[in-house]
Formats: sequence, C-alpha cells, structure tokens
Amino acid sequence: MSAQRTDDPLVPVLGGIPSAHPSTASVPLPHDGKHLHDDDKDGSSAEDGYTNKEIINIGSKSKGVIEMDALQARMNTKWRFVIYLFFMFVSYSLSLDQSTATVYLNYAVSKGFKLHSLQASVAVVTSIFSAMAPTPIAKFADYFGRVYAEIGCLILYTVGQAVMASAKGIVQFSAGSSIHTLGISGMFMLQNIIIADISSLRNRYFWLVAPSVPQVFNSFLGANVAQSMLGYGSETNSWRWGIAMFCILIPPITTPIIITLWRGTRPERAIRRQLKEIRRERAARMSLGQRFWTDAKDIFWKLDVIGLVLFVAGIGLFLVTLTLANSRYNKWSDAHTIAQLVVGVAITAGFVVWERWFAPIPLLPFALIKRKTVIGCCLIALWHPLAGRCVSTYLYTYLQVAANQSQVSATRITSFPTIGGWVTAIIGALVARKFRMLKPIIIFGMFLETLATGLMLRYRTSGSTQAELAIIQVLRGASNGFIPYPIQALIQAAAPHEHLALVTAGWTAIYYVAFGIGAAVSGAMWTNIVPDKLNTYLQGNATLAASAYSDPLTYATVWPVGTWQRDGVAKAQDEAQRIMVIVGTVISFVGLLTAIFVLENLRLPDTQSLEESEEYITEAEKKQKKAMTVAIVRDGPVPAQ
Repeated sequence: MSAQRTDDPLVPVLGGIPSAHPSTASVPLPHDGKHLHDDDKDGSSAEDGYTNKEIINIGSKSKGVIEMDALQARMNTKWRFVIYLFFMFVSYSLSLDQSTATVYLNYAVSKGFKLHSLQASVAVVTSIFSAMAPTPIAKFADYFGRVYAEIGCLILYTVGQAVMASAKGIVQFSAGSSIHTLGISGMFMLQNIIIADISSLRNRYFWLVAPSVPQVFNSFLGANVAQSMLGYGSETNSWRWGIAMFCILIPPITTPIIITLWRGTRPERAIRRQLKEIRRERAARMSLGQRFWTDAKDIFWKLDVIGLVLFVAGIGLFLVTLTLANSRYNKWSDAHTIAQLVVGVAITAGFVVWERWFAPIPLLPFALIKRKTVIGCCLIALWHPLAGRCVSTYLYTYLQVAANQSQVSATRITSFPTIGGWVTAIIGALVARKFRMLKPIIIFGMFLETLATGLMLRYRTSGSTQAELAIIQVLRGASNGFIPYPIQALIQAAAPHEHLALVTAGWTAIYYVAFGIGAAVSGAMWTNIVPDKLNTYLQGNATLAASAYSDPLTYATVWPVGTWQRDGVAKAQDEAQRIMVIVGTVISFVGLLTAIFVLENLRLPDTQSLEESEEYITEAEKKQKKAMTVAIVRDGPVPAQ
C-alpha cells in the first residue's frame, strides 16, 4: 500500500499530486489534483464514468480522511501558506485568550459575583472539560469532516464566550466556561490534526510548532492586555468586555481557514449531481422514518457512542477525584472520594473491555494501540507532564517565600521554561527535517529534563542565587522543546492517516490526565510534608504554623528574611521541595528509559504517512474484521447496496 505523497511545505512547488491510495482509488477526488483556484467543469470530466456504487463504497476510510486526502492532492503552496498563516493568527489569539482568562475569572467571581471562594470550582470544571473534549471532537471530525468540526468548535467557542460575558450569576458563568472550553480545546486539537493531514512527516514537527511560536509573547503581554481592559468601565463589569472581545476577534480570523477547507474538499460538480441522484433514489425507495432510523443507527455505531460515553464518564470521574481530593474540603480518606475513584476506574475498565471485545467499530484498533511506538509515546505523555507538575506546582510560592525572590523575579523565573521551550522546539524541528528522525531528539529532550530536575537538588534551595534558580529553569525549558511536539509527530507517524485524528486525541487526553495526576501527587507531598515541618521549625507554635501554611505569601511580608519565623518556613519548604524534586527526577529518568528502549526510530519520508504504518494496521484490521459493514458517501451515510 503506497503512502500519500505530499508537497514539501518548506520548498516552493507549483502544484499538488493526485491521490494514489488504493483505498480511495474508487472515489474520484475533487478536481483530480487541480489547484483550488481552478474552475469547476460541467459534465465533461472523467468522473462521469464512475458508477453510483463506486462513489458510495469507499471501504474503511472515513469521510474526514478522504476529504483531507483530496485537499492535500489539489493544494499548492499558496493555499498551504494561507492555512498555516491563519492558523498562526488563530493560535496566537486563542493563546491570548488563555493568558487573560485567569485574570478575568478572578475579577468575575470576586468583583462581579462576590463569590471568590468558587473560583477554584470553575477552574476544576474547565480542566475536566479540557481533558474530555478531544476524543469526541476527533471522532466527529472523522465522521462528518474537518470543516463541520471546525465550524462546530468555533460556534461552541463563540457561544461560550458570549454566555460568560453576559452571565448574571456564577452558574451561568460556569456553563459558559464549560462550553468555551469545549470550543477552544477542539480548535487547538483540530489545528494539530489538520496540519498533520496536509504536511509531510519530514516537516510535521516544524509545522506543529511554527503556528504556535507567537504565543511566547503572551507570556509577557497577557497580563498587560488584561489590566488595560480592566481599566475601562466599572470594576464590577470591565471584565465582560475583556471576554467579549474574543467573540468579535476569533470568528473573522478563523473564517479563511474554514473557506479554504470547504473549497478544497468540495466535490466536482458532476460528482455532486450524482450524489443528489443517489439521495433522490434513496428517498424514493425508503420513507423518511426509515431513512432517519438507518442514518441514526449508522451514526450511533460509527461514532461509537457507547465507547465515547464510557470514556468521557470514566475520565471525568477520575479527574474530578484527582482534582478535589487535595482541596480544602476533601481528603483521600473521604468515603465519597474513594467511591468516585472506584467508579471512575471501573467505568474506564468497562471502556477498555467494550473497545476490545464488543465495539463493532472501535475508536482505535488494538493493533495500533499495541504498537511499541504508540505505547512509548503514550507513556512519555504520562511521565513528562507528571514530572513537570511535581517540580513546578508550588514553585511560585517557594520562590517568593523560601528563596526570597520578588514578585517580578518569581514571575519571570517561572516563565523561563515556556520561552526556552519555543526556541529549542524550532531548533529540534529543523534538525528533524534535516536528518529525518525523531527518536534521538526525544531521547536528548528526556536527558535534558532528567539532568535539569536532578540539578535542582543542588541549585533549587532557599540559599540559591537568582541566577542559579533561573539557569535551572532555562535548562528545563530547553528540554520542553524536544519532547511534546516530536512525540506528537512520532505517534502520528506510527498511525495510518485513517486513525490520525483519534490517536492524536488519545495522546492529548493522556497528557491532560497526567497533569491531573501530577497535581494530585505534588499536592499530596506538599500537604503531608509542609505542615509537619512547620510545626517542627516554628517551635511548635500552632498559630504561626497555620498562618504560614494557609497564606504563605502574606506571611512572608510580615516576617522578613533573617527572623527565625521566616527561616523556619524556608526550611520546611526546602524539605518539601527536595522530596518533590527527587520524585520528579526519578519519573524523568523512567521517561528517558522509555524513550531509549520502547520508541522506534522511524525514518520520516516526504509523505503524509508511513507506508509501513498503513500496511501494518490494514493487515491487522483484515484479520479482526467485524461483521458490520457500513457504506459512506461524502455528504453522509447511506445503506450499502
């Protein structure tokens, strides 16, 4: 099975190359390789020679994948540049939204609704929806097409922002935040999926990074933009315009992407006429009720609704438990916490059983899940953020209280990993393009992360200088550029194009779950170590210990450096940080071993997918072929004839 040839985005070319994929050979591609600006031709095209059956029966490939194969075949450099450019605009704007959202949330719940204690609850809901959103949206994008998925996410995003901006209470604001999270998570993920659809594996790493590079400026500009918006109008309502401006900004800059995708995936006029004829014949043969029931069953099984419900419920309960177990009002020993965790794990296990033995059309074939590189990428997607959260969750507090850094210094030191990560990501992408390999880059990244976390044992202490604290953060940031993006590109290389969207979504979900686990682990260490050490170093003064633990930043302003009250807190936080750094180092080292011994060193070709990945999964799926066969057309499902 030959892989789809793709234009090299970094080298100017004049045209696209028609699809040669056997599984799409029976489906005439729109324009048969012509450019997007070519005019439609009336009935004289070669497509007229195809029968209705050939147009309907497209094998196992989903509508979204077939449309993107067609887009890729007819896309030239100009239109590729349009998509990448506007993805850059969208990515920057969405990142600015995220950078200002925390400030607006704080003002909304404290100044607008006078309910500051519920700020954490809104943040919890947002994080859970971020983890649950990618998989259903990816399945939707495969079944209905990337265009409809992008439009759907844009609508969710805009509606969510509008609901938040006009909310009259915390319940409405939380509902809007949930809808907005579905939209923004979907838009970010669809950006990565669409870029993977139209880029070669050789350049995948670069094009995953490039549209997101301008986000680095938001590390500095986000707070300034938020403060500027809050300066207009009354203190209780100024945040509303800060949120609402993105309702106005995002749709216009997303529209060129949608139009380009729609124009590039639209069938030839002759094919559209044939499809209309097929629908008329079907309408004459079946009643409206029969068509509705047939289509509903088709959607139900092909979207794997049962699997999606089990996945969302299991992951949701699991993340709720992890997020709330270390909160002020909940503990791991609480009965409802244990019950939530058990039910969440049980539902997740049920999801695995359903997908493995009962799902007629599973979300992902087990032949793909069992592949070494897929397993390795998913494990690193677990180890990397888990280690990062262990050493960064309480860093800002530690820098100001124990290390005696100013607010400005602490903010800059914590932002260094973000800045360093973007720089090294570009370097890594260019190296990958030159040498056509990702595994050595990932190994180097995991080595840097292990080295950086290990050096924190020596250079992250209350006695460390500002330069020592900053250099360690820069080194850790450098490792970030060599891990997430190449891991995403590598797991996409291990999967055929048909499963690219869902394998990307699954990898993203694991990443979010790992962040939740990391927050729970670091929270457990902090809450179990710091209070005991405070009692020890503050000479058993329960009042001082309670004050230093509950509000350390205020405590640090009351007791200056050099007093025994301040030094005792520094020693307590030093010991907690040491344990957290040791745990982070061990996890990073496990990630390094995973990169060395589990990942495959796949060579990156100038094609959208690896030929061996396409053939590997295709042969495995033939052996495990299900009895259920459903035919698809470009504009939706119809019964197989």
